[in-house]
Amino acid sequence: MDDGVRVLYVGDHADGKRARALDATAAVAGVVTAPDGASVVDALSEHDVDCIACEDGLAGIDALGVLRLVRDADPAIPFVLYATDGDEKLAADAISAGVTDYVRADEEESLDRLADTLVSAARRYQAEQDVALLNDLARNVYERITDAFFALDRDWRFTYINQEAENLLEVTAERIVGENVWEVFPESVGSTFYTEFHRAIATQNPVTFEESFGPLDKQFEVRAYPSEDGLSIHFRQTVAGESTRGDHLMELTSVLSYDLADSIDNARAALDSAQSSNPDIDDLDDVEAALDRMDDLVNHSITLANEGDYSTTNSTG
Repeated sequence: MDDGVRVLYVGDHADGKRARALDATAAVAGVVTAPDGASVVDALSEHDVDCIACEDGLAGIDALGVLRLVRDADPAIPFVLYATDGDEKLAADAISAGVTDYVRADEEESLDRLADTLVSAARRYQAEQDVALLNDLARNVYERITDAFFALDRDWRFTYINQEAENLLEVTAERIVGENVWEVFPESVGSTFYTEFHRAIATQNPVTFEESFGPLDKQFEVRAYPSEDGLSIHFRQTVAGESTRGDHLMELTSVLSYDLADSIDNARAALDSAQSSNPDIDDLDDVEAALDRMDDLVNHSITLANEGDYSTTNSTG
């Protein structure tokens, strides 16, 4: 997004003055036009754009009809209604239909406001898309490693569980994601799992331990990594008396370092760009929290792996 925002302007403004004015804005890298609603899908397929500005007074199809066409082609691209003949009812209908924002054309300096709105929406969208891609990458990482893995939020609810963890715990993600871990496994309340997980959250230090879980008749080696947002738990089934090694942590460290670190940096750059373009945006907090949590996980994993301390007697990492 550092090179500016690419805009698709949909409208039949005869002399092209509005599109040219947008194109002259410093934060806008270029403007392509679609003269009417019928041509907007073709324009989207032919041009790489970051957001759409659409006039309301189109011939043949109204702006909300254009929005429906756009959403069929791209469900998430920012769509800003530029209301040249709008009224309060149009604004309400547009918001109900799911437009990203609404700008009145009759307001003073409305083209400047339209440009600011488009840039802000596009950069916010790009930051959110980057984090969504990063989350997909993280999920792929956790399905590739040999450890079982699940994540809990600050309220002890499952936010993610990989296939290996489903197998070992004899649960499904569909059943437990969103549920409280102590309600899913009430037998663990008061156990080493309970006390060590709470200790990790309270101290914000990783914990490592080995413990059996009677209801499943299994013994687990567990490493839990805390952050301000919750707890990430890696574990594997062991046999009593088995000598455990840190090879799986080194594997995790390698995967995280190479697959996630660069992506986190790229996503954070997009987030910074979005925030700098509009410091008043409040709805990017979740994006920033997700990046911070991923940073914490990578750093905890690298620290533990490099320490070389893989004892399993309730030690902190």
